[in-house]
Amino acid sequence: MPAPRGHKPYNLKGEGGRPVTKWTPEKLDELADRFEQWMLRPDSIWYESFCLENDFLPEQLTRFADKSERFGQVYKKSQVWQKTKLVKGGLLNEYNAGFTKFVMSNTCGWSDKSQVAGDPASPLIGMILGKIDGNSKEIKGDD
Repeated sequence: MPAPRGHKPYNLKGEGGRPVTKWTPEKLDELADRFEQWMLRPDSIWYESFCLENDFLPEQLTRFADKSERFGQVYKKSQVWQKTKLVKGGLLNEYNAGFTKFVMSNTCGWSDKSQVAGDPASPLIGMILGKIDGNSKEIKGDD
């Protein structure tokens, strides 16, 4: 179907139809190489910064990984690299601890809350939880 009258063609060849993509599998393999080099830079921390530096949105990473096996491997590596860099930086006090904790909890699912496992209907668990809450009565033994 041709473009509407007076409208510029949809792709770079001047034909109608879907736009030509600039992210071919070959270009994505080159981008994967640049991504790996970027991770070696000391100022690299957040892999989404690589996206902005290379003029694409972070949401495209998954699509790129689907189009190029090489890019997919580097993308997975970047996620582990970023987590490792943040943990190491947090442990060595290179990064703000509060913000590192915030990032790890929101991107990696980490949590520092306590959870009690067991059946709350169990008398023993109920007694222990009641004791912790301060709502239980003392159990009197045979004296």
